[in-house]
Amino acid sequence: MDFIKHPISQSLIRRVLYNGEEREVCPYQLYKVDIMHEFRKETTAPMDSGNYFETGCLGSSAKGESTQDLPRKLLSKAQKTENRVREKEGKKLIKGDKRSDQVRIDEQILRFKSLCTKYQIMITDTNIQIPIIIPWGKDDKILLTMQLDIFPTPIFYKKKLSVAIIDLKLTADLNSSYGEYCYATPEHLDLIQGKMYHYGVRNIDRDLNPHLNNVLTPEVENMIKHEGLFFLWIFNYKKTTLEDKFIEVIWDKTKEAELHESIRKTVSVIEMFEAQAWPVQPSYNRCKHCPIKECEGREYYEAI
Repeated sequence: MDFIKHPISQSLIRRVLYNGEEREVCPYQLYKVDIMHEFRKETTAPMDSGNYFETGCLGSSAKGESTQDLPRKLLSKAQKTENRVREKEGKKLIKGDKRSDQVRIDEQILRFKSLCTKYQIMITDTNIQIPIIIPWGKDDKILLTMQLDIFPTPIFYKKKLSVAIIDLKLTADLNSSYGEYCYATPEHLDLIQGKMYHYGVRNIDRDLNPHLNNVLTPEVENMIKHEGLFFLWIFNYKKTTLEDKFIEVIWDKTKEAELHESIRKTVSVIEMFEAQAWPVQPSYNRCKHCPIKECEGREYYEAI
Protein backbone atom coordinates (compact mmCIF):
# COMPACT_ATOMS: atom_id res chain seq x y z
CA MET A 1 0.00 0.00 0.00
CA ASP A 2 1.18 3.53 -0.79
CA PHE A 3 1.22 5.08 2.67
CA ILE A 4 2.68 8.28 1.32
CA LYS A 5 -0.59 8.73 -0.56
CA HIS A 6 -2.75 7.39 2.26
CA PRO A 7 -1.21 8.45 5.58
CA ILE A 8 -2.15 7.13 9.01
CA SER A 9 -4.23 9.36 11.29
CA GLN A 10 -5.37 8.85 14.85
CA SER A 11 -8.95 8.52 13.60
CA LEU A 12 -7.90 5.72 11.21
CA ILE A 13 -6.16 3.95 14.07
CA ARG A 14 -9.34 4.28 16.15
CA ARG A 15 -11.34 2.68 13.33
CA VAL A 16 -9.04 -0.35 13.47
CA LEU A 17 -8.16 -0.46 17.18
CA TYR A 18 -9.64 0.57 20.50
CA ASN A 19 -7.15 0.94 23.34
CA GLY A 20 -4.73 -1.14 21.30
CA GLU A 21 -7.13 -4.04 20.74
CA GLU A 22 -8.29 -4.91 17.22
CA ARG A 23 -11.88 -4.09 16.32
CA GLU A 24 -14.16 -6.02 13.97
CA VAL A 25 -14.42 -3.94 10.80
CA CYS A 26 -15.49 -4.37 7.20
CA PRO A 27 -12.29 -4.06 5.13
CA TYR A 28 -14.19 -2.83 2.07
CA GLN A 29 -15.91 -0.09 4.09
CA LEU A 30 -12.62 0.85 5.72
CA TYR A 31 -10.94 1.22 2.33
CA LYS A 32 -13.71 3.10 0.54
CA VAL A 33 -14.74 5.38 3.41
CA ASP A 34 -11.75 5.87 5.71
CA ILE A 35 -8.76 5.45 3.40
CA MET A 36 -9.88 6.51 -0.09
CA HIS A 37 -12.64 8.86 1.16
CA GLU A 38 -14.83 7.95 -1.81
CA PHE A 39 -17.90 8.05 0.42
CA ARG A 40 -18.71 10.53 3.15
CA LYS A 41 -19.65 9.12 6.55
CA GLU A 42 -23.16 9.80 7.74
CA THR A 43 -23.17 12.37 10.51
CA THR A 44 -25.17 11.94 13.69
CA ALA A 45 -26.89 14.59 15.80
CA PRO A 46 -24.08 14.49 18.43
CA MET A 47 -21.47 14.89 15.67
CA ASP A 48 -23.34 17.88 14.23
CA SER A 49 -23.55 19.39 17.71
CA GLY A 50 -19.82 18.90 18.22
CA ASN A 51 -19.02 20.54 14.88
CA TYR A 52 -21.35 23.44 15.71
CA PHE A 53 -19.60 23.92 19.06
CA GLU A 54 -16.15 23.79 17.46
CA THR A 55 -17.21 26.24 14.75
CA GLY A 56 -18.52 28.65 17.40
CA CYS A 57 -15.34 28.41 19.45
CA LEU A 58 -12.71 28.34 16.71
CA GLY A 59 -14.42 29.58 13.56
CA SER A 60 -14.37 26.17 11.89
CA SER A 61 -14.23 22.47 12.64
CA ALA A 62 -11.75 19.95 11.25
CA LYS A 63 -10.56 20.36 7.63
CA GLY A 64 -11.95 23.88 7.47
CA GLU A 65 -15.57 22.74 7.56
CA SER A 66 -18.16 24.70 9.50
CA THR A 67 -21.58 24.07 11.00
CA GLN A 68 -23.35 27.38 11.42
CA ASP A 69 -26.68 26.13 12.75
CA LEU A 70 -28.54 23.09 14.06
CA PRO A 71 -32.09 21.84 13.32
CA ARG A 72 -34.59 24.30 14.76
CA LYS A 73 -38.07 23.86 16.20
CA LEU A 74 -40.93 23.62 13.70
CA LEU A 75 -42.47 26.90 12.61
CA SER A 76 -45.90 27.87 13.88
CA LYS A 77 -48.75 28.42 11.38
CA ALA A 78 -48.36 32.17 11.81
CA GLN A 79 -44.62 31.96 11.13
CA LYS A 80 -45.21 29.86 8.00
CA THR A 81 -47.69 32.44 6.73
CA GLU A 82 -45.23 35.23 7.46
CA ASN A 83 -42.51 33.37 5.56
CA ARG A 84 -44.69 33.06 2.47
CA VAL A 85 -45.11 36.83 2.50
CA ARG A 86 -41.40 37.38 3.11
CA GLU A 87 -40.47 35.00 0.29
CA LYS A 88 -42.61 36.96 -2.19
CA GLU A 89 -41.02 40.20 -1.02
CA GLY A 90 -37.50 38.76 -1.18
CA LYS A 91 -36.96 39.24 2.54
CA LYS A 92 -35.03 37.00 4.93
CA LEU A 93 -37.12 34.07 6.15
CA ILE A 94 -37.92 33.45 9.79
CA LYS A 95 -36.16 30.49 11.38
CA GLY A 96 -37.69 28.25 14.00
CA ASP A 97 -36.66 28.79 17.61
CA LYS A 98 -33.48 27.12 18.80
CA ARG A 99 -33.91 23.87 20.68
CA SER A 100 -32.70 23.70 24.29
CA ASP A 101 -29.54 21.75 23.37
CA GLN A 102 -28.47 24.44 20.92
CA VAL A 103 -29.16 27.19 23.46
CA ARG A 104 -26.90 25.43 25.97
CA ILE A 105 -24.18 24.90 23.34
CA ASP A 106 -24.31 28.63 22.57
CA GLU A 107 -23.85 29.31 26.28
CA GLN A 108 -20.88 26.94 26.34
CA ILE A 109 -19.32 28.79 23.40
CA LEU A 110 -19.53 31.98 25.42
CA ARG A 111 -18.10 30.18 28.47
CA PHE A 112 -15.23 28.85 26.34
CA LYS A 113 -14.27 32.37 25.25
CA SER A 114 -14.40 33.65 28.82
CA LEU A 115 -12.40 30.69 30.15
CA CYS A 116 -9.72 31.24 27.51
CA THR A 117 -9.08 34.60 29.13
CA LYS A 118 -9.01 33.02 32.60
CA TYR A 119 -6.46 30.36 31.59
CA GLN A 120 -4.52 32.72 29.26
CA ILE A 121 -5.25 30.45 26.28
CA MET A 122 -4.58 32.21 22.99
CA ILE A 123 -6.82 31.75 19.92
CA THR A 124 -5.57 33.29 16.66
CA ASP A 125 -5.86 32.63 12.94
CA THR A 126 -2.44 30.96 13.03
CA ASN A 127 -2.88 28.43 15.85
CA ILE A 128 -6.22 26.72 15.15
CA GLN A 129 -6.89 23.58 13.08
CA ILE A 130 -3.17 23.08 12.49
CA PRO A 131 -2.29 20.20 10.09
CA ILE A 132 0.94 18.30 10.73
CA ILE A 133 2.58 15.52 8.70
CA ILE A 134 5.27 13.34 10.32
CA PRO A 135 7.34 10.56 8.70
CA TRP A 136 7.38 7.33 10.70
CA GLY A 137 8.87 3.86 10.60
CA LYS A 138 11.65 2.23 8.66
CA ASP A 139 13.05 4.59 6.02
CA ASP A 140 10.26 7.04 6.96
CA LYS A 141 7.98 5.41 4.35
CA ILE A 142 4.83 5.86 6.42
CA LEU A 143 3.37 9.28 7.10
CA LEU A 144 1.35 10.21 10.15
CA THR A 145 -1.17 12.98 9.68
CA MET A 146 -2.94 14.97 12.36
CA GLN A 147 -4.94 18.15 12.79
CA LEU A 148 -4.63 20.02 16.07
CA ASP A 149 -7.54 22.16 17.27
CA ILE A 150 -5.37 24.64 19.16
CA PHE A 151 -1.56 24.62 18.89
CA PRO A 152 0.61 26.11 20.20
CA THR A 153 -0.98 28.10 22.97
CA PRO A 154 0.08 29.31 26.38
CA ILE A 155 -1.98 28.01 29.27
CA PHE A 156 -1.89 28.93 32.93
CA TYR A 157 -1.88 25.51 34.56
CA LYS A 158 -0.85 24.40 38.04
CA LYS A 159 0.12 27.97 38.94
CA LYS A 160 2.54 28.41 36.05
CA LEU A 161 2.47 29.34 32.39
CA SER A 162 3.10 26.41 30.03
CA VAL A 163 2.74 25.70 26.31
CA ALA A 164 0.07 23.27 25.17
CA ILE A 165 -1.95 21.45 22.54
CA ILE A 166 -5.69 21.56 23.25
CA ASP A 167 -8.38 19.40 21.66
CA LEU A 168 -11.97 20.50 22.20
CA LYS A 169 -14.69 17.97 22.93
CA LEU A 170 -18.43 18.31 23.41
CA THR A 171 -20.30 15.64 25.32
CA ALA A 172 -23.82 15.11 26.52
CA ASP A 173 -22.71 14.18 30.03
CA LEU A 174 -19.34 14.88 31.64
CA ASN A 175 -20.16 12.37 34.35
CA SER A 176 -20.69 9.40 32.06
CA SER A 177 -18.54 6.36 32.80
CA TYR A 178 -19.92 4.26 29.91
CA GLY A 179 -18.85 3.73 26.33
CA GLU A 180 -15.90 5.16 24.47
CA TYR A 181 -16.47 8.70 25.73
CA CYS A 182 -16.37 7.92 29.43
CA TYR A 183 -14.98 11.27 30.57
CA ALA A 184 -15.90 10.54 34.19
CA THR A 185 -13.40 7.65 34.12
CA PRO A 186 -10.60 8.97 31.88
CA GLU A 187 -8.37 6.02 32.73
CA HIS A 188 -10.59 3.97 30.37
CA LEU A 189 -10.44 6.41 27.44
CA ASP A 190 -8.58 5.56 24.26
CA LEU A 191 -5.76 8.12 24.36
CA ILE A 192 -4.37 7.53 20.87
CA GLN A 193 -5.07 11.13 19.87
CA GLY A 194 -3.08 12.58 22.76
CA LYS A 195 -0.24 10.12 22.18
CA MET A 196 0.01 10.90 18.47
CA TYR A 197 -0.18 14.66 18.94
CA HIS A 198 2.48 14.57 21.66
CA TYR A 199 4.73 12.60 19.31
CA GLY A 200 3.93 14.79 16.33
CA VAL A 201 4.85 18.15 17.86
CA ARG A 202 8.08 16.69 19.24
CA ASN A 203 9.17 15.40 15.85
CA ILE A 204 8.31 18.23 13.46
CA ASP A 205 9.72 17.88 9.97
CA ARG A 206 10.17 21.46 8.76
CA ASP A 207 10.30 20.45 5.08
CA LEU A 208 6.93 18.69 5.30
CA ASN A 209 5.38 21.42 7.47
CA PRO A 210 6.60 24.79 6.17
CA HIS A 211 3.42 26.46 7.44
CA LEU A 212 4.77 26.03 10.97
CA ASN A 213 7.90 28.08 10.37
CA ASN A 214 6.22 31.30 11.49
CA VAL A 215 4.40 29.60 14.36
CA LEU A 216 7.09 27.46 15.95
CA THR A 217 10.02 29.64 16.92
CA PRO A 218 13.10 27.76 18.20
CA GLU A 219 12.14 28.82 21.72
CA VAL A 220 8.59 27.49 21.45
CA GLU A 221 9.79 24.28 19.79
CA ASN A 222 12.25 23.71 22.61
CA MET A 223 9.51 24.28 25.22
CA ILE A 224 7.23 21.82 23.43
CA LYS A 225 9.87 19.10 23.31
CA HIS A 226 10.72 19.37 26.97
CA GLU A 227 7.53 20.43 28.70
CA GLY A 228 4.70 20.59 26.17
CA LEU A 229 1.28 19.59 27.50
CA PHE A 230 -1.73 18.00 25.82
CA PHE A 231 -5.28 18.50 27.07
CA LEU A 232 -8.70 17.27 26.17
CA TRP A 233 -10.97 20.17 27.09
CA ILE A 234 -14.48 18.80 27.42
CA PHE A 235 -17.75 20.74 27.67
CA ASN A 236 -21.21 19.28 28.39
CA TYR A 237 -24.53 20.39 26.89
CA LYS A 238 -27.36 18.07 27.87
CA LYS A 239 -27.74 19.13 31.49
CA THR A 240 -28.97 22.46 32.85
CA THR A 241 -25.74 22.89 34.83
CA LEU A 242 -23.03 23.72 32.31
CA GLU A 243 -19.60 22.38 33.14
CA ASP A 244 -16.20 21.78 31.59
CA LYS A 245 -13.06 19.90 32.54
CA PHE A 246 -9.49 19.44 31.40
CA ILE A 247 -8.01 15.97 31.05
CA GLU A 248 -4.24 16.09 30.70
CA VAL A 249 -2.62 13.27 28.74
CA ILE A 250 0.88 12.93 30.13
CA TRP A 251 3.69 12.02 27.74
CA ASP A 252 6.23 9.40 28.76
CA LYS A 253 8.20 6.48 27.31
CA THR A 254 5.36 4.04 28.02
CA LYS A 255 2.82 6.06 26.02
CA GLU A 256 5.33 6.51 23.21
CA ALA A 257 5.86 2.75 23.05
CA GLU A 258 2.07 2.21 23.05
CA LEU A 259 1.72 4.68 20.18
CA HIS A 260 4.33 2.92 18.07
CA GLU A 261 2.69 -0.44 18.73
CA SER A 262 -0.74 0.92 17.74
CA ILE A 263 0.66 2.30 14.50
CA ARG A 264 2.43 -0.98 13.78
CA LYS A 265 -0.77 -2.96 14.40
CA THR A 266 -2.81 -0.63 12.20
CA VAL A 267 -0.34 -0.87 9.33
CA SER A 268 -0.27 -4.67 9.72
CA VAL A 269 -4.07 -4.91 9.61
CA ILE A 270 -4.30 -2.66 6.55
CA GLU A 271 -1.61 -4.61 4.74
CA MET A 272 -3.47 -7.84 5.52
CA PHE A 273 -6.75 -6.41 4.17
CA GLU A 274 -4.99 -5.17 1.05
CA ALA A 275 -3.51 -8.63 0.43
CA GLN A 276 -7.06 -10.00 0.68
CA ALA A 277 -8.29 -7.38 -1.86
CA TRP A 278 -10.43 -5.57 0.75
CA PRO A 279 -13.22 -8.14 1.20
CA VAL A 280 -16.74 -7.23 2.26
CA GLN A 281 -17.49 -8.37 5.81
CA PRO A 282 -21.08 -7.25 6.41
CA SER A 283 -23.01 -7.13 9.63
CA TYR A 284 -26.33 -5.43 10.33
CA ASN A 285 -24.83 -2.91 12.77
CA ARG A 286 -21.98 -1.98 10.41
CA CYS A 287 -24.17 -1.88 7.32
CA LYS A 288 -27.04 0.23 8.65
CA HIS A 289 -24.88 3.36 8.87
CA CYS A 290 -22.58 2.58 5.94
CA PRO A 291 -22.70 5.22 3.18
CA ILE A 292 -21.92 2.64 0.44
CA LYS A 293 -25.58 2.06 -0.36
CA GLU A 294 -25.00 -0.01 -3.50
CA CYS A 295 -22.77 -2.59 -1.78
CA GLU A 296 -23.98 -6.04 -2.86
CA GLY A 297 -23.05 -7.58 0.48
CA ARG A 298 -25.14 -5.12 2.49
CA GLU A 299 -27.19 -6.72 5.30
CA TYR A 300 -30.62 -5.20 5.76
CA TYR A 301 -31.90 -7.48 8.51
CA GLU A 302 -30.63 -8.38 11.93
CA ALA A 303 -30.38 -12.07 12.85
CA ILE A 304 -29.69 -13.72 16.21
